[in-house]
Amino acid sequence: MRCIVSRENLVEPLTHLERTVGKHATLPVLSCILLNVDGDILSMSTTNLEVGIRCDIPVRDAEPGTAAVAANVFAHVVNTLPVGATLTMVLAVGHLEITSAGATSRIALHDTAEFPVLPKVEGGTMVRVPARDVREAIASVAYCASTSTIKPELASVFVHLCGSELVTAATDSFRLAERRLPLKRPVSAEPFLIPARSSVDLVRMLERIESGVDVELVFDQHQFSLTQPGRYLTMRLVAGTFPDYTQIIPREFVTEATLLTSDLARVLRKASVFSNEFNQTTLTLSPKKKTCTIHTRNASVGESTDTVPATLTGEELTISFNQRYLVDALHTIASDSVTVRFAGQGKPALVRPVGDETFLYLVMPMNR
Repeated sequence: MRCIVSRENLVEPLTHLERTVGKHATLPVLSCILLNVDGDILSMSTTNLEVGIRCDIPVRDAEPGTAAVAANVFAHVVNTLPVGATLTMVLAVGHLEITSAGATSRIALHDTAEFPVLPKVEGGTMVRVPARDVREAIASVAYCASTSTIKPELASVFVHLCGSELVTAATDSFRLAERRLPLKRPVSAEPFLIPARSSVDLVRMLERIESGVDVELVFDQHQFSLTQPGRYLTMRLVAGTFPDYTQIIPREFVTEATLLTSDLARVLRKASVFSNEFNQTTLTLSPKKKTCTIHTRNASVGESTDTVPATLTGEELTISFNQRYLVDALHTIASDSVTVRFAGQGKPALVRPVGDETFLYLVMPMNR
């Protein structure tokens, strides 16, 4: 194996690949990056047995071959080279030799035969959708997935290509987020569940793909893959059935408040300092005064009360929520204003961006 490649072509994909390497005491090759030169392409692959990623970059003066080296060492060598540097990589006995800018590094090799083959989905459903839509659909809901593995279906992101919509959702039983994005071409396929922890790698890859570019998604009951020229990601899917969350979305509300997103975010950030161990924050909605008052108290820290103007209709209401859950909802809302509809005491609230019906966020109240 031999090739010449520019440092800049390596840095960006290595940043992504290094985050995906596995740590496995009995299979140390999972901490490696697999380098494979074929023609004028260098393929770099990593896997943690749940997610596998391959990035292809152009090289020159190449000779075919394969090597497995520690990902952190290889990335460190590349990142510490001067900007604009050109690397020559040569496979030697027991090591990979990298020369550039008057410096030489020799990285110990691992057995390439032990490196797992990145699986391909055979005979699954294939669709092409804009990368930006997939990224937005996943990123805007994944944070709501459960962090517990007791119920794997709740530690997942639900994905459904349903007619003219791409629907994603996630819930941990205390809050729920759903995103519905229109598709250019109608598609119908069985829904599937992406592990929430693997969705981070998926979003990272999608962030590196230009806006407007389509990606190819292929999936069956067990495996999912994303392909775009020069990039390939594959992951295991979660077996199970996602709960029918539509049954818990309220249809009737007693109070509705419309606030500036920036006002609500600002006072909730302030409230975080005064939150108790349960992150409890109390909202008092006064339609007559056209105000929303947010009160937070922690016996060992102090208390905070902020009143912000709001457009209100319905009943006066005092209700408590987990402050962090409310803040999380606002992170994915780009609209200047947000509408919060309250189903009543002890019932969930529904958060939507004003002028955007593609996103909803449901949050359960806290007991006093």
